[in-house]
Amino acid sequence: MAFFASNLADWRAVNLRLLGSTLSLGLLKLAPVFAGGVIVVETHLNANKSFMQGLILLGLIVFGIYLLYERGLVALLLEGDNSRISWGIIGIWLVMSARWLHLLLWVQRKNLDLGDWHGQSIDITETILARWLNHGWFAADAVLKLGLLGTIIGFILMLAPIASMQSFEPASLQTALGQMSGGMAVALYTTLTGLVCNLLLRLQFQFLADSMQHLLLRMSEQEAL
Repeated sequence: MAFFASNLADWRAVNLRLLGSTLSLGLLKLAPVFAGGVIVVETHLNANKSFMQGLILLGLIVFGIYLLYERGLVALLLEGDNSRISWGIIGIWLVMSARWLHLLLWVQRKNLDLGDWHGQSIDITETILARWLNHGWFAADAVLKLGLLGTIIGFILMLAPIASMQSFEPASLQTALGQMSGGMAVALYTTLTGLVCNLLLRLQFQFLADSMQHLLLRMSEQEAL
């Protein structure tokens, strides 16, 4: 009986060691899967975070425009700029904002479902996304340059009445000052519009760049799994 008891104890010890080894190997095999799942979930949450931040930015912009419109500042800006350069700057911003919102929604859909990207190279995708971003950076620089152009035109309009003055009578001075104030308004309004639209476009497309970066990261992780 002592012999069988001893053999039974040894058999149980061997089985326990084998079971422990099997569990250890199984956990080692599952560890990369769990780790990859954690990374994918974290990246997915980061992508949703970038998308929500973009929507919050859009809401703040719309709310700010509404406040300016209610106080009559938008009408003052558009009516005070006789060159109409501010109209062109705002038009560019509206078009690029619509494009930005479209791309933001598109990237979010791709982050939620990467099935359409199977078989497509990450390098090709990165090239396409970079080209879309370059359009935004170009538009941001364009509105800034248009604002500076309006500044130059405004100073020209402001100095032109002085060069054409024939006398310094009060009536002539009053007319010249009125024309100079119009030129100064063009210079200031176009500069202000260009700077604000440049800042907004850079903020918007920076959020879009973050979302695109998360998309590329998820694609690389999916290929690695």
